[in-house]
Amino acid sequence: MKKILMILMAALLLPIMANAEGIYVYIIDNDGPVTNIRNAPRGKVVATLPTNEALVVELLSVKGEWFQIDDDVEQYGDNEKEIELKGSKTGYWIHRSLLSFTIAGDPDGCLRSKPSTRGKVVKIGNDSDRNFQPIAIQGKWVKAVTTDGKYTGWIHKDNICYNPLTTCP
Repeated sequence: MKKILMILMAALLLPIMANAEGIYVYIIDNDGPVTNIRNAPRGKVVATLPTNEALVVELLSVKGEWFQIDDDVEQYGDNEKEIELKGSKTGYWIHRSLLSFTIAGDPDGCLRSKPSTRGKVVKIGNDSDRNFQPIAIQGKWVKAVTTDGKYTGWIHKDNICYNPLTTCP
């Protein structure tokens, strides 16, 4: 019952966050009890986040394989709350391999060869559970690769499902 309530609460928050200007993804880290957040790409660890909770972050910019994230992290699950990162004057950075999202709705037609609705559609089939890692940001578009490396393309932020506890419509 508690898990169902958490999922319903997360689903209610989804439309609110979808209207935000930013691009949101979730953290997926299976390499220990915490995820390190750094003050720069390959920089000093300035914060840690628990890996046993569902965490959603907003992407701000990218340098190589590192993404700068907003200092407000949404934590879903048993301990739903907002976590404010502190301790850095130069921002908060995370490696792209720790970030993920799925496609909201029909995956065919969402992934494109360039950051535009005029870009050729990259057909990926009806595997709605396929996970993506962000590579780059251009306006409201994210360049992403499937975690298996099979498909790469651009997806509009409105087609990103960043809630790790639910599937998006």
